[in-house]
Amino acid sequence: KQIIAKSVIIIIYAKKKSTTTMVISQARADEVNAKMARVAPELTSPYARYPLSIRTGRTMWVNPNGGRTAKGELCFIKGQAKDEPMKTPDYVYGAGTMGYGYYHLLTRDSYKILYVRLQSTAPVACCSCFNKEATRAIDEHDDVTRICYNRSVATIPDDIQAAKDAEAKARGTAKAVYNFTQNEQLFINGIQTAVFVAGG
Repeated sequence: KQIIAKSVIIIIYAKKKSTTTMVISQARADEVNAKMARVAPELTSPYARYPLSIRTGRTMWVNPNGGRTAKGELCFIKGQAKDEPMKTPDYVYGAGTMGYGYYHLLTRDSYKILYVRLQSTAPVACCSCFNKEATRAIDEHDDVTRICYNRSVATIPDDIQAAKDAEAKARGTAKAVYNFTQNEQLFINGIQTAVFVAGG
């Protein structure tokens, strides 16, 4: 359940016998939301407010293919070109599963689009201009990029689960790379042994 008291947000998740608790002060949540707004203006939407939690009633992502918000708004509005014509509140413009268009922040596609955009617009600090302000901008950009990535791979619209899903995906990728390199090594060792035996 979500309890708001004395400017503290407490989110408690019970799963069988284990319970995960995340405590975020209202000040911390406000700080993250301000950071998100500076890095990606679309994230000022109430639908994107940190932290996302299934305890608020949103238990699944909305499908952009015919999905609608509780207000009846379409979750995908087809666009005409690659470049965004104009910003639309609560939507992110870009290429998603339905092609170019506006994806509502209730869809996972919106965060995939933001993640790709943020990856390509990361600030770079040169040695001569590396100062506190530049460091802050880079750190903020990294933090918001990570939140968007986590949400882009999340099974549900929930920031705790999003972090877990991102970690599980990273572990799966690392395991796949490890298995591939091990198989490669076995293949190379097999060839070297065959050459040694044939030459010996």
